Amino acid sequence: MGKEKVTIYTIAEELNMTPSMVSRAFKPDGKVNEKKRQLILETAERMGFEQNRMASRLSMKPIRIATLIYGRFPGYYDEMVRGVEAASRDLSDYKVTNRLFVMPFGEYSQEDAYRVLDEVEADKYDGLVLHGLYGEDVAQRIDRLTDAGVVVCTLHNDILSCRRLFTSMSDTELTGSMAAQLLSIFLPPNRNRMVLFSGSMKSMVHQTLSFSFIRHAEERGMTLLRHYATEDYPERAAEQVRDAFETYSGIDGIYISSANSAPILRYLEENRLGDRVAVVASDVFQELSAYMRKGIVNATIYQDPYRQGKRAFEGLFYYIADGIKPNSYLMTPPQIVMTSNLSVYERWKNDD
Repeated sequence: MGKEKVTIYTIAEELNMTPSMVSRAFKPDGKVNEKKRQLILETAERMGFEQNRMASRLSMKPIRIATLIYGRFPGYYDEMVRGVEAASRDLSDYKVTNRLFVMPFGEYSQEDAYRVLDEVEADKYDGLVLHGLYGEDVAQRIDRLTDAGVVVCTLHNDILSCRRLFTSMSDTELTGSMAAQLLSIFLPPNRNRMVLFSGSMKSMVHQTLSFSFIRHAEERGMTLLRHYATEDYPERAAEQVRDAFETYSGIDGIYISSANSAPILRYLEENRLGDRVAVVASDVFQELSAYMRKGIVNATIYQDPYRQGKRAFEGLFYYIADGIKPNSYLMTPPQIVMTSNLSVYERWKNDD
């Protein structure tokens, strides 16, 4: 077998850098630290990288990518948008443009989102980053886009029955395992009864995350009293947490595997249950941050939506521009956040 071709992805993996940073190093005016530029160039030479087709992008026709975010929680999808926009800026010299459609769930219907997909097909975009739509109807539409020459990647979700190119998402198997271990640490001895609140079980992300957590929790001797699927509706989460505490007298721990946590945490605060119940939540946003500082949330698992969005756009671009096919799954590793390191993740307080 011949030697595997060295690509920008290969160099990025070797140096633990992003593909866009490696790409910028080959441009004289690219925004990259000079020491990093030299390291990248030396590594590229050592590995036998040939910068040919990417350099020729300057004389080729523009690449047009659309990003459709059908989002439920601004604290989460805003970070994905930031990641997509950052990748788009980094690659703008290579004649790639991004048209962004942000459609908040509740303000826009699924039919509104479908009309955007029709527009992407009719206007013959080269690629589409898609978040927030799932189901067989969506799978059929993705296949139709693929047949029309639009390369599709899904973001923070996957639809197995379609021909999307790849998915950029958090490592849900690892996230479920981490959540189970964290709860086992926070729960007092001989108190192991817990409740799971997930998002929509129509989503593959929530399916795999829930199954992983349940399996690892059982392995650690915890008892699952009930799995509530909030379907990402805050009012449903409020009803379900009330039902949980009216039905079960001894809830020791709660894992909230979606960003739909505010109604649950509000109930715990209003009923003074913060000291009695261990809570592991998901991601970092302003309202959740306040509950963490009040001691109602012991820890949260950050899924890094910014990086998920950035990798989605980069992966799509490099495939369209240079034929470099990414792995079927670009998994972003989750991170544990507690009050000790919470300030690092409070982006609304920090500079970009």
